Amino acid sequence: MDTHPAIREVIELHDFFQAWLTAALPNDEITFARFAETTDPSFTLITPDGTVLDHAAVSGWIRSAHGSRLGSRLWTTDHAVRYADAGCVLVTYHEWQTRDGVTTCRISSALFAAGDAAPNGLLWRHVHETWIATG
Repeated sequence: MDTHPAIREVIELHDFFQAWLTAALPNDEITFARFAETTDPSFTLITPDGTVLDHAAVSGWIRSAHGSRLGSRLWTTDHAVRYADAGCVLVTYHEWQTRDGVTTCRISSALFAAGDAAPNGLLWRHVHETWIATG
């Protein structure tokens, strides 16, 4: 069964985050390009607490967070394409994180736009995260 490119992108970018945050990848521009080349300049993130972050804020945080979560784990599940046409794709997924023995989960909606130069042909345009109770 083929996986939709948007689902592949969610999985691959979160695998990158896992490796970046735990310093399993080198801290250099070539490696960081995996994130930089897949986010649209107008990208926005709404965090679970309602903070709206622009591309510069998210990119700066991720760039500076290399190796900041040694021993942590990050993964995604429950991926679903909710809408797709020639120009955009809307997906939802659960993002799980374990840090210091505590596991949290958030449900995320992500909007992608076509981006031929991006690894999976899609650019991240918008993400909205909401906490999910895990216990």
